[in-house]
Amino acid sequence: MLCYRCGSHVPDNTESCATCGLKLTGAAAGGGPRRRGATVEAPYKPGDVFAKRYAIREVLGPGPVGHVFRALDQEMDVEVALKVINPRLVQMPEERTQFSLALRAGKKLTHPHHVRVYEEGEDRNRPFFTTQLLEGMTLRRMMEQRQVQGQRFTPKEVEPLLAQLAEALDSAHKYGPHSDLKPENIIVLPDMLKVTDYGLALGIPRLPFVQAQKVARVAGYVAPEYAEGGELDTRMDLYSLGVVMGELLTGQTPDEGEVPELLAYDPELPPGVEALYRRATNANPLARPKTASEFLAEFKAALAAPRPPSAKPAAGAQAPVPPRPRPKPVPFSLTAELATAGRLSSDMLPPPVPTSELPALGAPTIQVPIVGGGSPTIEAPRAEAPKATLPEVPLSGKPTLEMPNFSAGPTEQLSAASIAQRVAAKPKDHEPPPDATQPLDPAALAALMGTPKPAASSPAPRPRPAPVPVAAVRAEPRSPIPPPGKAAPRIVLPPPPAPRSRSSTVKLVLLALAGLALGAAGGYGLLKMRAQSAQGSPAAQGVKR
Repeated sequence: MLCYRCGSHVPDNTESCATCGLKLTGAAAGGGPRRRGATVEAPYKPGDVFAKRYAIREVLGPGPVGHVFRALDQEMDVEVALKVINPRLVQMPEERTQFSLALRAGKKLTHPHHVRVYEEGEDRNRPFFTTQLLEGMTLRRMMEQRQVQGQRFTPKEVEPLLAQLAEALDSAHKYGPHSDLKPENIIVLPDMLKVTDYGLALGIPRLPFVQAQKVARVAGYVAPEYAEGGELDTRMDLYSLGVVMGELLTGQTPDEGEVPELLAYDPELPPGVEALYRRATNANPLARPKTASEFLAEFKAALAAPRPPSAKPAAGAQAPVPPRPRPKPVPFSLTAELATAGRLSSDMLPPPVPTSELPALGAPTIQVPIVGGGSPTIEAPRAEAPKATLPEVPLSGKPTLEMPNFSAGPTEQLSAASIAQRVAAKPKDHEPPPDATQPLDPAALAALMGTPKPAASSPAPRPRPAPVPVAAVRAEPRSPIPPPGKAAPRIVLPPPPAPRSRSSTVKLVLLALAGLALGAAGGYGLLKMRAQSAQGSPAAQGVKR
């Protein structure tokens, strides 16, 4: 048998371990490591041949995903550990292909802390793989025996175990995560630890694998990202390593996502161990240590760190004075602030005035009382002094306009005489030019043209303006509209044509008729001469002959 403290070989029926001196009771002593009783009937019994190669010799026990057998490899003539997977977990052809690929990666592991993987395959729709057969006890068995004795692992005893597990994980992470690290897969030998079942969780679909772990009550070692279907990397093994460390020290494991507090079960643990445990079991993989070596270095640093002083006061020592309560903040007051404030210098700004203490300004109001003559009086408040009160002015019979005077006083009484003086003193603006769009009489035209004004006794008849061609109107550019505040440009019109008399009109008609008659007579004479010349030509005489 093996000692459950140091792992050394102990002869059967021995009361104590010769290496560490641990006393072994009848419950712990026996003829070799105790096998786990099979709760599910094994698919094969001793004497059967599996896959026409492996002769079953002993049923070692069931596991969460299948059964383990001691078998003889008839081709190699060596005993191996045969692990047959439950066919319900791997049903589809692509799932079996993934199982084969995941187990082939385990063949590459040749580190001393890893159990060698020999073959993997399938027989009668049952995937299987074979590994090196080791005579030893699992870490689970050692923890159970310690629990029977009421003993726990001390941090100094856990350190060499974590050192070997960290070395095994660092070598395996070159090919990928182990994915199924738990005490059942850690075999304790007299001189070292060995890890088995590399890549098994990656070869089985997630949901069936997690359900199988829950049935076996070992789901607490599975990283949250694996159970939730997230991305997987080597930090999922750091989660399992942290759970194993916490169980070795306190016997507690996470239950349904709730991580226990180690110091609550063992107050003598270094605080750094609790901090490392929290980091390793964090649901976020980025918060965990990056490698197993980093995990081991932090564990060693936590053990080497000095212990904090005990919180209990020594005998006769004075109890610590409780801290004084922090005074409550006094609400800000503008009156107290101005009363206690010093004199402001030239380069200092006045303190800010809270909005809540500003004086409330009402909306400006205009009062229009009815004065004796009916004229309104507008009473306007002073712009710079809010809520200013204007003195009352006695009303007189004359209409007055009461306006505030900001320079002389609050108000100034204006009478009709003063208003007339101000209007007279105001400079007159230039008179606007006459509107060119209005019709102009002869007097206005004479004034514009500088001609003498016609006599009023005999007004001349107003001539009708001559029509202007449409093309000329369209071609004429429009004068731009003057901007406001500037005088419009003056438009100078041409003088109207002189009126014609009736006799001159008759003369023009007679001249036109005479011209037409002369033109007709001249044309007739030319045509007659041309006809005569044509009759006297030689060509015309030859034709007559």
